[in-house]
Amino acid sequence: MRINEIFLSLQGEGIYTGEKMLFIRTEYCNLRCSWCDTKYSFNEGTEYSLDRIIDIIHGWHQKNDFNWICITGGEPLLQRDLNDLVKLIYPEYKILLETSGSIDIKRFLPLYKNVYKDIDFKLPSSGMYGKFNYNNLNYMSDGDYIKFVAGDIKDFNTAIEEIIKIKNNINRKIQFIIQPVYKSSIREIAEKFIESAPADVKFMIQEHKYIFGDLRGV
Repeated sequence: MRINEIFLSLQGEGIYTGEKMLFIRTEYCNLRCSWCDTKYSFNEGTEYSLDRIIDIIHGWHQKNDFNWICITGGEPLLQRDLNDLVKLIYPEYKILLETSGSIDIKRFLPLYKNVYKDIDFKLPSSGMYGKFNYNNLNYMSDGDYIKFVAGDIKDFNTAIEEIIKIKNNINRKIQFIIQPVYKSSIREIAEKFIESAPADVKFMIQEHKYIFGDLRGV
């Protein structure tokens, strides 16, 4: 597996914000979002065996107590041995898989207990609008959520339109989050959210950015 970095930090995005997690950041991404804050993951990686990854996880756990492992990127679903890694760690840890939403996650099935998905929906300011794979809605379960990263009001309005469309076509509850791009017009988006967002949509910021800033390994 191609690994960019492994580090312990706080989860700063989504419904699990505030949880202490060990992050496994994989190399490569099939998208090129304009506001991406992990461009270094595109091609700065090293080949790790699964045994080495497991040894690193256990090494971290000997020094620090944590229950969660976040597999992020880049795009983890590009790693052909992702399922093999999950099989090795899911009985012991809760796992959060962060994915761009562009790749069909069916190959990640069967889903395991304690494996949750953070699925992005790319909006116009990212330059990747239209890349979302709607088939992924069929594989969402309790504890999963869709995250709309908004850079401006146009993004916000598009997010609301897409959320309404999804809710009208899916006969089950899905958790939605609108997350402003770090250092964007956050207050403007927040005010628009208060004015017009559906009651079951959450507004959340990148908490780790406001704690640590634009640093790697946090």
